[in-house]
This record gives sequence, structure tokens and C-alpha cells, in this order.
Amino acid sequence: MDYFPWWTEEQKKLAVELGEFAEEVMPRDAGARWKREFPWDIFEKIAKKGYTGVAVPKEYGGSGMGATGACIVVEQFCRMPGPGRIMVGNMIGGLRQIIEFGSDEQKARFLPRIAQGELGAIVITEPFAGTDAAAISMRGKREGDSYILNGKKRFIVSAGIASRHMVYVRTSNDPADIAKYRHLTAFIVEKGAPGFTVEKMNEVLGFENIQNGVLDFDDVPVPVANRLGQEGDGWKIMTAGLNFERTLISAMTIGWQGELLRNAVPYAQRRVQFGKPTIDMPGNQTKIADLIIRLKLARLATYYTAYLWDLGWDITVESNVTKVFNVEGTMQSALDAVQVMGGDGVTPFYPAQSIFEIAKVEHISGGTMEACRMVIFKSGVKQWEKDLKMRRRVIDEELGVPVPVHGALPREKDVDEGKVLSMLAEDYRVNPGLFMSRDDMTTCLDVDDARLDAFLEALEKKDFAKLYRTKKGISLAKATYDGLKAAHPKEYYRWFPGWVTPDRKF
Repeated sequence: MDYFPWWTEEQKKLAVELGEFAEEVMPRDAGARWKREFPWDIFEKIAKKGYTGVAVPKEYGGSGMGATGACIVVEQFCRMPGPGRIMVGNMIGGLRQIIEFGSDEQKARFLPRIAQGELGAIVITEPFAGTDAAAISMRGKREGDSYILNGKKRFIVSAGIASRHMVYVRTSNDPADIAKYRHLTAFIVEKGAPGFTVEKMNEVLGFENIQNGVLDFDDVPVPVANRLGQEGDGWKIMTAGLNFERTLISAMTIGWQGELLRNAVPYAQRRVQFGKPTIDMPGNQTKIADLIIRLKLARLATYYTAYLWDLGWDITVESNVTKVFNVEGTMQSALDAVQVMGGDGVTPFYPAQSIFEIAKVEHISGGTMEACRMVIFKSGVKQWEKDLKMRRRVIDEELGVPVPVHGALPREKDVDEGKVLSMLAEDYRVNPGLFMSRDDMTTCLDVDDARLDAFLEALEKKDFAKLYRTKKGISLAKATYDGLKAAHPKEYYRWFPGWVTPDRKF
């Protein structure tokens, strides 16, 4: 495993130790998958070694190695698709919610249990709420010192074996709360609570021996002491947890990618076709090169994101970018590895098939690729809002073409309807296919909002301008053909490059 320069000596030592441990238990994992039995003994060893506590603060019995330590653990364990998935979704996946939003009493009660290897589960998805997690309909109603939970959750990893469940429920139907995402609340529900049962098990692609099922909550009482944060904090707790989980999913995929490379290369070195090892074939060399490229970039993106998390940065964009890049890259690497290995690649006798299957699951689990891209779009555009402002351009008097402006230009004063139309006509020459935004217009004109609206609406009534409105009012404006004619004569808009001869103009 490659180290990164920001890793501590403790983290480097952990990586070596984890690699050796993974090699030790991989035979047992393979046997458990063939028998379709849950490998409790592997998790007992994991707990004994304290690996589930790498990201738990030291004062609560953990190693205090943060997100970086968690990713090191996950990368190595995910050479085994089953145990690695349990580590991500459950043992470590619910950790950040407690660290960031738990009370001192809750941290003291639950964090040592995580460090000691207790299995947990993240409980979000419902029959009617998946990617649209804000639509959760499972109800929670307070009665005295408890909340009574009613509803169902599905596609829950570790259903029936988890002891601790990070559950999100609806506690308000007030439209005002829903608009502000204050209608959800987070709870820790423990195994054995009255009315809390497993309804059924799912057969999920790639989950040969990992339990995934539907949970039923029938008047389940949960103490207020098990509520995480305040009532209505569920959405922000969930999204914070998902960012951490997506970082760990990214680490999970690099474990798989490494295993694909470890199998495809030695296989091709030993498979002889057309009188030579298949690794000598340029097509296979290209595919193996792509496996290396994706693995290198995936590891860099993952551990950089984890490093930023450990520094306390907001990694909303990074965690989602890394998950999308890594998951899609892993799927392609699995396809390439299978192709290099030919018929053997699509049998369960080699791990490429299992990794191919479970890589597809991660296109959905922990946030679909589409959901992650929505987060990237919204958060990314907001994060780079200043850098994404459109640069102002003006027509160069000598060249007659638009050129960028450095610095601010004086704004037009004593604005009237004619000056607004002239501005729109000028913008047609600069950006013929675009509307002007309100920011664009106020950059050019020294005018208040009310007067600008009045001028634009007057131009609209004359059919000199086309306006686009949002709930906040006029947002975009563009001169119509009639408006361009009213603003300037045709020659104002004409331009030809120097190589166009007069006889070619008409």
C-alpha cells in the first residue's frame, strides 16, 4: 500500500498491520461466502484488535486516528466484499452522527461500544422514500419521556444482527418545518425494543452472506435519551453522516480496485493464448494500465478527502465527488478485469465477479450516483459562487469583437428606458445567445431595483424586451428583434473578419 506524506507514523503502522490481518482472514471470508453464513468469527477478531475504534476518540476507548484511520481500515477489509461492507455501513458508518451531535452522556454510552466492535446499522430507506430521503414517512410521536415509532425501513444492511440502529423518522407534518427540513428526527434504536422486528430478508446482488432486510416498527418506544440532537435535527444529522459514509464507501471501492489488480495481473501472466501469456497482448496491457490509473487516482481522492475531514473542513463536495468517481471507476475496472480474465472472470472462483456485482450495488447504496451529483451541483456551485460569476466583456472599438474587462467599469448614471434598451443591445453584440442577468444589468447601470423593473416592464410592453421571471421577480432580460432595431441601426451590429472581401458581404 502506498503511503501519503500527511499520514502519521501510527497510521502507517496501522496500514501494515491491517494488510497482514486481511491476508490472515481472507480464507475464512471466502469459505463463509460459499456457505452463505455470516462470518461472526471475523468480526470477533476485528473487535479484539480494536479496528472498529480507529476513528473513535481516545477518551472513549478508540485510537483517535480520524477519517484517515477509518479509510485505512476500510480499504484493507474491503478486499473482502462482505466484511468490508459491514464495516462501512454499520460499525463506522454511524460514528460521526454520535461524535458530532451526541450529548456527552450518549458519547460515553455508545462510542465505547463501537470501539469494542458492536454491530450497528444505518436505517434510512423506506418503501416510499429512497433517494428522496426528505420524504421519510415513518412516524415518531412523543409521549412523555419516550417517542413511539411506527413504520417500515428496507434495504437495511445487518438487519437482524445489528445491536444499534441509527434511525431517521418524521416528527412533524407542518409545512413550515418541511420547507426548512426540520421535520425529521434522529434516534438510536437498540435491538430488543418492544415491537421492533425484522419483517423479511432481501436477496441483494453481491451480498452472498451479508444480511439485508426490512425492519418493522410497531409502536416501538424509544427513550428521549436516545434521541440524537434536538427534535427536527434529523436532516442535518443524516447529511453529515452521509458525507462521512460516502468517504468510507470511497475507501471501500479502492479496496476492491486493489484486489482486481492483484488478480488480473498474475492471471494474465499465467494464461497462455496464441502461444504467449495474455499479459503480452496490447489490449490487456491497456486495460491493466487503466486499472492502475483508476486505483491511483481513487486512493489520492479518498485520502485527501479524509485528510480534509480530519482538519475539520466541510467535505460535502469532496466526499460526493470521490464517491461518484470511485464507484463508477470501480465498475469499469471490474469490467476490464473480467475481460482480461475471460471466462474465469465471470465465475465465483475468482473475486472479479463478486466485486463487479457489489460495485453495482454501490451505485445505489449510500446515495445514488444521481443523488450525489445533485449534491455536487448544488454545493459546488454555491462553493465557487464568486469564481463562477460571468466575466464582463465589452466590444473593442478597434477590433469590433467582445473582449474581457479587467476591473470594474464606471456604471451608467441618469438611467432611463433608452439606456436600458441600449445596454441590452450592446449585450446582444457581446453574448448574442444569452439573456442578461440582473447582476449583469446592475453592473452596467447605477439604478435601484424598482426603477430597473419599471424600465424593463415598459420595454416588455413595447415588445422590445423579453423577460424571464422567478418567484423573486425579474431575473433575466434580452432585447427582441424589434428592440434591437429600435436601439440602433443595422450597421451597429454588423461585423466581418478581415479576410472577408467586400464582394462577399451582402
